Order: sequence, then structure tokens, then C-alpha cells
Amino acid sequence: MSKNEKPTFKSYLHSSVYVEPKKVKTKDKGPTFQLHAPADNDNNYEELKPPEAFVHEGEIIIGQAHNVLKFDSFSGLNKGISGSLYCTNFKISFVSANRPNHHLIELDRKNQLFKENDIPLTCVDTIFQVSSSKRKQLLPGSSASRSMKMVEIKCKNFKVHTFSFKFTNKGQIKSVMTTILHYAVITSPRRLFAFFFEPLSPSSSSSSSSSPSSPSKSNNHSPEPKSLKSTKEWKSMNKKTPKLVAAVYRPTSQRLSAVPAASDIPEKTQPTERVGWTPEFRGAEDWENEMKRTGARNLRVTSFNEDFQSSDSLPQYIVVPSVVSDGELKRAAPNFEQNRVPMWCWSHRNGSMLMRMTPRLNTQQLDHEIRMLESITLIHPSKAQPNILDLAQLCPSYRDIQASFQKLHELCMPAQNQKNLKEFWSNDKDWYSNLDATKWMQSISMCMTAAVTAATTIYQNEQTVVLREPEGLDTSCIVASLVQIILDPYFRTQLGFQSLVQREWVIAGHPFQKRCGHLTPKKEGDEAPSFLLFLDCVNQMMQQFPSAFEFTDTYLITLWDSTFAGIFGTFLFNREQEHYRLCVQEVDTPVRLATVWSWTLQYSREDQALFNNPMYIAKQILADKVPGFRSSNQSEVDYSEGCNPSMYRFRARTAKRTLLDARYGSKSQDDLSRSTPVHLRDKNLNINGANSTGNGRSSEVDPNMIIPQTGPPFIKFWTQCYLRWLPSAHIVCGGNPLVYKQHCQVVDEIQQLKDKLERLRARKMNDVVRRPKRESRLYFTYEENARNQGLLTSAFPFSISDLSLIGGDRRSFLGTPLARFLRGQSLMQSDMHTLTVNDVEASDEVEM
Repeated sequence: MSKNEKPTFKSYLHSSVYVEPKKVKTKDKGPTFQLHAPADNDNNYEELKPPEAFVHEGEIIIGQAHNVLKFDSFSGLNKGISGSLYCTNFKISFVSANRPNHHLIELDRKNQLFKENDIPLTCVDTIFQVSSSKRKQLLPGSSASRSMKMVEIKCKNFKVHTFSFKFTNKGQIKSVMTTILHYAVITSPRRLFAFFFEPLSPSSSSSSSSSPSSPSKSNNHSPEPKSLKSTKEWKSMNKKTPKLVAAVYRPTSQRLSAVPAASDIPEKTQPTERVGWTPEFRGAEDWENEMKRTGARNLRVTSFNEDFQSSDSLPQYIVVPSVVSDGELKRAAPNFEQNRVPMWCWSHRNGSMLMRMTPRLNTQQLDHEIRMLESITLIHPSKAQPNILDLAQLCPSYRDIQASFQKLHELCMPAQNQKNLKEFWSNDKDWYSNLDATKWMQSISMCMTAAVTAATTIYQNEQTVVLREPEGLDTSCIVASLVQIILDPYFRTQLGFQSLVQREWVIAGHPFQKRCGHLTPKKEGDEAPSFLLFLDCVNQMMQQFPSAFEFTDTYLITLWDSTFAGIFGTFLFNREQEHYRLCVQEVDTPVRLATVWSWTLQYSREDQALFNNPMYIAKQILADKVPGFRSSNQSEVDYSEGCNPSMYRFRARTAKRTLLDARYGSKSQDDLSRSTPVHLRDKNLNINGANSTGNGRSSEVDPNMIIPQTGPPFIKFWTQCYLRWLPSAHIVCGGNPLVYKQHCQVVDEIQQLKDKLERLRARKMNDVVRRPKRESRLYFTYEENARNQGLLTSAFPFSISDLSLIGGDRRSFLGTPLARFLRGQSLMQSDMHTLTVNDVEASDEVEM
């Protein structure tokens, strides 16, 4: 070959390796996004505008960096996607120009407030600078280095994000990381994005579709749109770092109305953003309605704490015995911890109540405590003295809860690199012993045992129970909520559960701001996941009574994730007095923050179907108006009356129990004792759950009551919550989501058969047969039997698993028995060693 001839051989061995493109001098047109090109084409790389960030009204971009790589979990830091990293006054957002290479998007829930790679600033736990062999924690407010190559962000919900700045401009690295470290430090509640977020009103949302550039109208009667006012306030609050504050970056093409269309909202709810009518308990009317629902007697709503004059820990309105005057309450308040006088929670139909209180401050002064307890005795139908449960002796403290959670956090969030992945698998044999060492499961058992003790005291012993906790802000919230769920089926519905959380947690003064660590600096010992522990206890009961709850564990996990969103006023404050001060007292116009109970702000109607429990729906279908069918042990329950309807069903249950005993006989007392937990023996309680036949005396069995098992063998690890971001722990085509899918399809088929029976009956009676459009309450329907059957994993719907991370390289997965099984082929085929073209083409159907 002569010297002037160019070589004709072209190597493709390293064509997939990313290299830094050559620098080309161009005119300053703003930041550009460079697609990393192969070495052969480094002269012809494509120059594009950076992908736009998804922002809301009131949200501004403060820092940004382009050509950033985001690595997948446990990919060995050699597989990732390229994009841009943004930091706003609300979140850290990674936006990629690449389209996903999987077909799971339709199964991945679409949160309308967050994208998959968005991290709310209030959800950031720790940030690490990662090198080849070291990990250094970056403290909040510290400065970033220009030579930083990789960063790892650990979130409070067990998720880990890893970013590489290998191809990023050094100036952009320092800028975006300094911004993240600075603005992740939220020192004032007013800097939380909830005060800047402006959901569009229904009227403006409809008009914005025709005119995207038109300004949105305010929803809180403010003379100036809240988003414009918020932007000015944000800039004035950050005068110390003016160069970090960028211009408002609001791509109208992706602007989102955070309120559903007006046609989807009932007319009476259109003036506000709250949908679902969950009572807020900020006025006397909600308390009176709850008293009426439970049939409470000899109680009254008091406003002795109006404007929080007596206690900044209690709400303005509480329910107290009617024999106690407001003057007595004001004199007694200073003698209790945090001025929290005994307050009513719930009433049973037998007259017994559930109440909460804190210990007295002066152990020598007993008069006020004695007077409060005497008033509780006086209003009881049989004048029975209340049973005081000291939760400090029965339950873990919030510091113990935090210590257990930190160990659980480390166990479920190993550092995301190949070395730690090997350690993760090597420690698999010690998983249960390591889990037991966290003491998290023991904390669940202790709280549930205390709740069962309180519930049985109220129901069987007919005594009022007073829960006493040193501060009255953590375990009393947990136990009081669990007791009401055990005794009252209304709180097992979604609306009832939301009203329970609103009343016993938000209004009662649980310090969400401290316990969730929303603000910095965080006082040591303030953080504790008490709310997560409560949700885990509820999940335990859902596992034991699958048809007793209207909602699913997906709903519980989504609710916990929402506590770290930083956009809902529900979980932002330490007490109701703080909410009142910041939203009403210190502002010219009252500010109404978005509420988490308006689920349409986050999810579409279709995605909210994931909250519905098919087993609960099946129970309703079979027990309600099915032609020719009558439930053998359940009649229709009117949840609006709480537990009261059960008193009218005693005679029917007595007659039925007598008939069943005569036909089948009854178990001996010894057999019953062996099948009953120790703490429930000889108490003749219904341990089989709501609407079960039980073995106790029929006059003492309440079909509305569920008594969960609380021993260690019955406490299950909540895999879908704690391991959903860990691909190595995911089960392909398995786990609870697949069972949920099958339940949905079976129940939906039952619903269809019921509709056909009703139409046949109407035709037989010569009635007019109308066939309305069928709308299923379930996410998976009977007609969708073949919908992505092989793509569900145990992490659905929260995480998308990647099979290449579970079984190695993608091509090593092709042609294996698992790949053929997921495509519906037989495992008995003998030609599995051949990798055909069909295998490669079908790989997109099974790749996660």
C-alpha cells in the first residue's frame, strides 16, 4: 500500500466506547447537549439543545449541568444513560434525551408531580463523593470541587441515585453541586416548595391547553398570582448567593396543571384543590360529625384552646367529657406535659372510649389529673374506671424506633457498586439474623400487642382506655390509630383511613417536620420514622386479613413517599399551631397549601385503581345485590354508622351459631386454647377477622372487629416497601404484584358475570335493559389477561427491573430457559444452546 493511500480496514471492536468529543469553536448559543459519539465518528457528533427540565408553576431552575451520566443500580458503574442534571427550588432532576429501551412504561405509574429521576430536596438523606476506592460524605452547605467525578445521592425512601461527571464541563460540575449542597439545606419552613407551588385552577387548566403561554389564575383569592409572588420572595430570600439564582425556566410545552380537569371534579369541590372530602378536623363541625358517626355520648367539642392560648401542641378544637368546663381545662393544662389535657379519640357502642393524655409535670400535684380521670369515669355508662396504658413501658420510644430504622436502612441500601453487590449476595445467608438485629420487627410486634390489649379492654372488658405517653406525639399516635382500625371497619376504607391519619397524626400534633428531617440543621435525636412504623403495622394486618381493607399496600407506600415530597402541607409542620401561624396568622391573605389527600394531583384515575383491593371489592360484590345469592355470614354494613350496626345483628348471629354448632359441632376448649394467642386465651374473641364465624360465644362476637396475631412468627418483612429499589431482590414474574394481578382479573370476571345475571333477570321480568359503559375499579381487568404477563416483577409498580442487572449481560440472558419461559415457550426444548435471530428480536419483549 502506497503512502498516499488511506487504510481501508475499519475496526469495530471498540465502537461502543464513549470518548470525549473534539472541541469545536462555535458562537455562544447557550448551553448545548453533546451526544457521546463512537471514536470513528468523533468529527461528526451531533449538537443538540439540552433536554428541558419538567417544572411547575413557582419552580425555578437554579443550577444545571449537561453531559451527565446516570448509572443503573448495581450496574458496576459501567452502564448508564446520558442527560442533564438540574437543581431547582423544589428538586434535583435528571433529564435524559434517550428514549427508554424497554416496554414497561405503560406499567410504570406516571406521577404527575415527579418524574422517575426526580429527587425532592426534602427527600435527600446523604450525598457522597465517590472515587474508585473511597466514598466521602459531602456535608450540607459545603463547597464542591471542580475535579469531582462521581456523586451518589441516598434518599430517605431507600432509593439511591448515582451520577458521573466524566464528560461534564468542570465549571458546570462545581456550579450544580454547590447549588445542590446549598439548597438541599432548608433552614426555614417558608423555603419549602409547598409555599411556592401553585396548582392551576380547573378553569385555568382548561384554558391553558388552548393558550399555553397565558398566565395561570390563583386559587387562593390572592390579588397577585402566587407563582409570581413566590418567585420574588425566593430571590429575596437568597440574596447571599445571587449568581446561583437563574432566570425562571418554564417550558410551556411541558407545563402541567396539577388539578384535574373540571369535568372530573364534582361541582362542589371546584373552588378548592381538595378532592375526596377528607375531613380536616380544623373546625368544630368535623369533630361533631365524628362523634355522631360513632354514637358518642356525654361528650362535647370545646374551643378552650382557640388561637392556641392554652397549648401550642393541641389543636384549637378537641373533644372532652361534657362534665368538664373550659375553665377547668385551662387550669389543668399547665399541669400536663406540653399542656396536653386528656382528649377523646373514639367511642365504642358499649360506651367505652379511647383517649390520649400525657403525664403530669408535678408528681406532687395530683388534683388536676384526678379530676380529669374522674370525669372520664362519670360519663361511662357503668361508671367503670378507665384503664391507663403506659406506652413508655409497652412500646419503643421514638429514639429506639430511629435506631432500629438506621440499621434497617443500612441493610436495605448497600452502596451501589459491583463490590457491594458481591457482598450483598455473600451476606444473603445471614439476612434473617441481620434483620432481627435491627429490632424493627420487634418494634412492630410491641406496638401491635399494645393496640390489641387496648382494643380487647374496650370491647370485652367494657372499660375506657387512656393511652399515656411522655410527649404524646409518637407511640400514642400509632397505638390509637391501630386500636380504631381493629375495632371500626370504617377506618379500613380509604376515606376512613385518611380521616384517621388527619385526626390522630396531623391535627393531634405529630411533629412531621422533625421526624422526617425536612429542615436543616437537624437536632440530633429528633428524626424518627414513627409514621412508617404505623404503616408497617397496618400492612401486617392487611396480610393477615386480605379482604378487610379497601386499600392496598401500594397505597400505604405511596402515602409514605408523599411525606418526603415537600409539596403537601399535610406533612410539613410539627403541630397545628405552626400551620396556623405560617398560613393564617403571619400572612395578609390566608394560604391554602396542597393536601396529600387530593390524589388526582399525583395520579390519574387509572393509576389510582392500584389503591383498590380486589379482595375487598369481591366481598362487596358477593354480599351486595347478587341475584339469588346471600352471604352466609355477612350482611350489608353501613360504614357511615361505624360499629353501631353490629348491635342489631346479635340475634341473627346467635341463631346461626346455634344451627352451625348443632350441625357440625364445636371445638373443645382445649383445641380453642391451643389455636389462640396467649394474650387472648379464655377471652372468647373473634381471632379470625372481620365477618368470620369464630368460636367464641355468639353474643360476644363482633363481625366488624379484627384481632391480629402479634407474635414474631406472624410479623412479615415488608419487601415491596424496603427492597423495591434493589434489582437483585426483585422476582421476575412473581411476588405479590402478580398475585394482585390475578386477583384483579378474577374479581373483574365475577363482576362481569354479576352484570350478565342482572341483565338476564331484567329481561325475564320484561324490564328495560340498559347497558351502560362498563367501568372497572381495578387496574387489571379480565379482558387484559395477556397484558405484559412476562413483565411484572415484585417491585411493581414502583421500580422497573433490568434483567441485565439480575442475570448479567443482556445477551447472556437470551436463549436461557428463563428467557424462553417468559416468552411462553416450553422449558423442555432441547435446542436451547442456539442463539437465533428470533431470540435477539424477542429480547425487547422481556428486557426490563
